[in-house]
Amino acid sequence: MKKITIKDIARIADVSRGTVDRVINNRGSVAPEIKTRILKIAKELGYEKNYMASALAINKVSKLAIVCPDPLSDLFWRLPREGFQMALGLMKHYGIVVEYFDFNLYNKDEFIMQMGNAIKSKPDAILVAPVFLNESKEFLQQAQAVNIPFITINTEIQHSDVLCYIGQDSFHSGYLAGRLFSLQLQPGEEVVALNLGHNLSNAPHYSAKLAGLESYFKKHENHTKVSWYEFDQFLDKQKLRQFFTGIVEKHPRMKAIFFTNSRAYRILELMTPKELESYHIIGYDMIEPNIKLLKEGRINFIINQNPIQQGYMGIINFVNHFILKKEINETQYLPLDIVVKENVDFYLDKNLSPLHFN
Repeated sequence: MKKITIKDIARIADVSRGTVDRVINNRGSVAPEIKTRILKIAKELGYEKNYMASALAINKVSKLAIVCPDPLSDLFWRLPREGFQMALGLMKHYGIVVEYFDFNLYNKDEFIMQMGNAIKSKPDAILVAPVFLNESKEFLQQAQAVNIPFITINTEIQHSDVLCYIGQDSFHSGYLAGRLFSLQLQPGEEVVALNLGHNLSNAPHYSAKLAGLESYFKKHENHTKVSWYEFDQFLDKQKLRQFFTGIVEKHPRMKAIFFTNSRAYRILELMTPKELESYHIIGYDMIEPNIKLLKEGRINFIINQNPIQQGYMGIINFVNHFILKKEINETQYLPLDIVVKENVDFYLDKNLSPLHFN
């Protein structure tokens, strides 16, 4: 079947090809009645715009600022960076200019500094992992004042100037963990949720996971008790061990441990073989130490947050919106993958390229 062109539309509408081009690409002024006629003919003929040719013809440089934790500060953040670089390699012909504003994940002041630097660089958009909620909202307002929208990954923020969010539905991932635990727990046994990192009040994705976990047990009325603790000095092994020992003493009926992020390995590597046999463990993310523990049977389930895909889709959404002028969905939840030692190799193969999920 012959592909419909601008020339075909111009011939039927009895106008010049230049007039059709202005209508199709929304450039210049065209009389309303002529514009309506051209769009009607284009629709009837099934015309499909060549977005790539249009973008190259404009020859415009599009600038993206990426504000994310330094990959060296936490193992998890190496994975979104892989996704960024993979997508940028595929999209390099579009003339995208990217500037990274890395910050130490454990340093709020660095995040504040780099967010300020990103806004000052005057990009078309900022792709950000808003790990500090309150500060992120403040910078959203600043960026909104100068018409710079945000693309967010990993942490969802409800705000009118967030162009889109890419990541998991944190509440439902916690709810899923509750369902998985329910398959293993006996009546009267307890679940303890551990957040090794930022304060829950300033990290909504962590608190949403906890809310989902609690919601599952409340809904199913099996009277499973859920307690939670947070600890930000997890880099100190001695203090971390003391912290965990205190929890064990407080909760003699604890049989399940839920980690709200990728740092399950930090406690599990300090546990005795007897302790490891005593608990059902659910954590997040396909990072090397967690994968090792999963294969050894020391972690029961990993909920995969698809961090490579998050980074990849962040770039793709920037291209679709700013270069190809396509509509994008404001909320883009990724699948809740349940990874066990029997299927982990499959996920490792698939995670090498997010293209498998498109």
